[in-house]
Amino acid sequence: MKTLTPRRAPTRHDRPRRAAAVLLCALLWLVAPPCPAAAPPTETAVAGSWQPQARALARVRARTEAALSLPFTARIRALSATPGAQVHAGDVLARFDAPELRRQLAEWQLARQASTLAQKRLAVMQQGRRENTITRSELLATEEAAAQADRSARMAWQGLAALLDLLNQGTDEASLSQRAERQGLGVLAADLSQLKAPFDGIVVALHASVGEQLSAGAAVLELESLTGMYLSVGVSEAAVPAWREGQTFWQHGDHRLDLHPLGGTARLDPASGLWLLDFETRQAESGLQDGAWVEVWHRGTARPVVWVPASAVVARNGKTWVIVPDAKGPRPVAVEVGPAAPDGRIPVLEGLAPGTPVVTEGAYELLYRDLKDLIKFVD
Repeated sequence: MKTLTPRRAPTRHDRPRRAAAVLLCALLWLVAPPCPAAAPPTETAVAGSWQPQARALARVRARTEAALSLPFTARIRALSATPGAQVHAGDVLARFDAPELRRQLAEWQLARQASTLAQKRLAVMQQGRRENTITRSELLATEEAAAQADRSARMAWQGLAALLDLLNQGTDEASLSQRAERQGLGVLAADLSQLKAPFDGIVVALHASVGEQLSAGAAVLELESLTGMYLSVGVSEAAVPAWREGQTFWQHGDHRLDLHPLGGTARLDPASGLWLLDFETRQAESGLQDGAWVEVWHRGTARPVVWVPASAVVARNGKTWVIVPDAKGPRPVAVEVGPAAPDGRIPVLEGLAPGTPVVTEGAYELLYRDLKDLIKFVD
């Protein structure tokens, strides 16, 4: 029969030993190095190219008959087209003499020269201010005068550009300035005093004769389109420059229809708030119907970018970021990106160099890890 030995009850001498053991365990736990956190997975940013794409709605207009007129009073000097003649876009249909066009040219040139002089005067005054030879109020007055001269020059150009667009002579201010300096204002006015064909077509009627003086808005001739359609594409004001370059097209199934810009200035559509850009098709069988609303695509000019996985890009405070590993730990880098590609990658337009590793998992948590400092607990 087994004899049970009674367990000895702890005495007051055992208590210090037990407390020392507990304290020793706690100290060992505090000084032991923590386990290093696993490094987040990364991928290397790869250099490449990206072609921006956009889409917009467009209103289709059939090419039928167009009555071409002059936006001001003018005397017809020559007619280059006869009924039944086939003309091409840009062909000169009529030449005229218009005092209003010469006046607009003169106002634009004077306003442009005044703006140039105002800018030179401003540069001199700014230098004088740096040298403390003029007062601040004098500088402010000069800045206001320069701004007013610039506004007058822009308004004069807009008025002239509108007239040239109505004559189907869309151009830019820099090119016209060079022509004015090279040819002189008189020769330039004579060169611009012509009505051009806006598209390929056939002259179906003449409403003016040589030597006749026409009032503003009176029809000179009627032109009938042979092929294609017009499309007015509505885009935001910020997107207008991008849609002037690259490729624009309409596609339905396997049928693609290239659209060609007509030039001229964009027009504001008050109903939608969008800016309208005019395009044309040149195919006889386009598949488009007059008055229809269609979706068109635009591919911009390709540009160099850096590609990263979509999981590497996160947003905070209205900015876009990637997380880059560093010797001191992961750090956020602000970047500008384009829309994600179908393969799950995102083009980085600015802010990241090729070959840089970026965190691909947990980037959101790393970017927001300092939020704990913003949280205040209340007992």
